[in-house]
Amino acid sequence: MSADYPFPLAPRMGALSPSPFHILQQAAKESENRGRKLLYLSVGEPGFHTPENVKEAAIRAIRNNQTRYTAADGTPELKAAICAKLLRQNNLIYAPDQVIVTMGGVQAIFNLLLATVGHGDEVLLPAPFFSPYLSSIQLTGAKPVLLPTRESEGFVPQARDVATALTNRSRWLVLNSPSNPAGAIIDRDQLHEIADVVRKHPGLMVLSDDMYEAIRFEGGDFLNIVNVAPDLAERTVVLNGVSKTYAMTGWRMAYLAGPKRLIAAVTQVSLSSAFSPNSISQAAAVEALEGPQTAIEVQLSEYRARRDTVIAALKEIPGLSFVPPRGAYFLFVNCKSYLGMRNAEGEFIRDDLDFVLYVLRKTDVALMPGSGFGMPGYLRISFATSDEVLRIATRRLSDVCNELRLAAAP
Repeated sequence: MSADYPFPLAPRMGALSPSPFHILQQAAKESENRGRKLLYLSVGEPGFHTPENVKEAAIRAIRNNQTRYTAADGTPELKAAICAKLLRQNNLIYAPDQVIVTMGGVQAIFNLLLATVGHGDEVLLPAPFFSPYLSSIQLTGAKPVLLPTRESEGFVPQARDVATALTNRSRWLVLNSPSNPAGAIIDRDQLHEIADVVRKHPGLMVLSDDMYEAIRFEGGDFLNIVNVAPDLAERTVVLNGVSKTYAMTGWRMAYLAGPKRLIAAVTQVSLSSAFSPNSISQAAAVEALEGPQTAIEVQLSEYRARRDTVIAALKEIPGLSFVPPRGAYFLFVNCKSYLGMRNAEGEFIRDDLDFVLYVLRKTDVALMPGSGFGMPGYLRISFATSDEVLRIATRRLSDVCNELRLAAAP
């Protein structure tokens, strides 16, 4: 217990360990405080502005005094727009009472888990994973069961690993496709195989995290487990939102769609944690879902070009390996060959956190350590930023890698 804070914290806080992200972010902040200009390849948000029609919808809502509390599960207008989107784009039928609006995806994840799991329950989480999943599971008292994925298999979760990890305490299986941080997409055949495993365990639910649905680089229809296994609809909750598709991260708008009774339980949790979503953001989200969709294809084309820029640069750096991402705007890069080296100053690079901190210190380029996503020995590069920044940053990364190889040479 800290000497300057003598009062006890809740025991659940002991489940949380210091985050590598926090260490990296603190180091970045300290660099900026010293006047350094950083290049952020660490931030997971779109490199575009919110579309003008969406911003105008929010302004109209303010002028029309839509500034009061809304229903805890969202406005009727937004829930109707969500149901229409799910039918139009995903061929999924949900009624408004099967949908809840939340203040961002993290709140959706946390409230869903808080409503459904506790001590003794297990949540199957493929690694690498979006980091708030782990802390949310831990805060509920449930046990995270990490499923291995492999670079050789594109970081796609495999049905055989799901089957091996399942026990009679398993309550949720998380499927994130396209995934953060690896950009992996679970194809139709793989979804069928996973669905076959899920069917054999009637107590298991599936959380289908579709947040990066619109950012896919290979065309074709987007598929989640309900599309290939409609019989699992009553055991599946779909998570999505407007943050990534419409460059609206700061608006904090996401939603869950699933069985009516379960959504009602999540609504009860939301009443106690946020009371109701932001009214202005909900008006903007209605316009995002119902208005022109032309900005999506423009952004996707730019993301594809930026991805190709980073891929071309990384291919020229010996010792780094990666799987070209099929979606989202991240590359998950294997940097294990640089771990265990010493730099020119004789400092030892022990792990991926040491590696990204050294890159930050030497080049003012901020990356994310893979250990924060449950997969040590990797780093995550966001290519959401501009092409110019990506070219400069990858050149600097190449210089650091060259320096380390030279220092390690006999």
